[in-house]
Amino acid sequence: MTRSKLQIAIGTIGLLSIWIGIRTMLQIPTMIISPWFLVGLYLTIALLMSFVIGYLIKVISKSSWHSLTFAALAMTIICLTFYISQYEPSYKIKIPDNYIGDVKLLESNEQENDFNVNDFGIGYINRKTFESGFRPTIIKAGHDITKQILGYSTGSYATTAASNLSLEYVTFEIPGKKENVVPIDFDSLLILKAIDPTRLLKK
Repeated sequence: MTRSKLQIAIGTIGLLSIWIGIRTMLQIPTMIISPWFLVGLYLTIALLMSFVIGYLIKVISKSSWHSLTFAALAMTIICLTFYISQYEPSYKIKIPDNYIGDVKLLESNEQENDFNVNDFGIGYINRKTFESGFRPTIIKAGHDITKQILGYSTGSYATTAASNLSLEYVTFEIPGKKENVVPIDFDSLLILKAIDPTRLLKK
C-alpha cells in the first residue's frame, strides 16, 4: 500500500471511529444530562485534542505525513477507548418485580447510593451522584429494562408544614399498564413510612 493510500485509510478509520463514538454516546441513558449535550461537549474536546496531538507528533517525528493523519490516529484511539469503557459496570437500579409507575431517587445525606427501590418506587441518591449525573442500568425481575426507559428528569417538592421537608429527586417511569396504579404524593408516602426522613438531605 502506498503512503497516500495508507493516509487515506487512516483518515477513513478516524471518521468511522467518530461515527461509532457518537452512536455509542447517544445510546447512553444518562441521568439529567442530555446525550446530545454530551456529544457536543466531548466531541469538541476530542477533536481539539486530536488536532493538537497530531500536530505535535508531526513536529516531533519530523514526518512528511500530513498532521491530519496523526490527528485521525489520535481520534481513533480516543473513540475506541470510550467505546470500550462503556462495557464497564454502571450503577444498577433494582425495581420491585411488579412495580409500574414513577420511580423517585431522593437526594440523601449518605455517602453511598441506595438504588434498591422499595415497593412505593422510592430509592436514595447521594449528593455527588445527583449533581454529576450517571449512567444507570435498570433491572426489574432480573431483566435489564434500561432501553424501555424513555427519559430522566429532576424535580423538587416541599412537604406540608408538619414535616417541613424540601426534597430534591431524580425521577423516571417504569412502563406498564396503569389501570390500577394510584399516584401517591410525598406527604402520604411519609405517613406510610415509605420515605425515611432521617436519610434525606436537609435543604
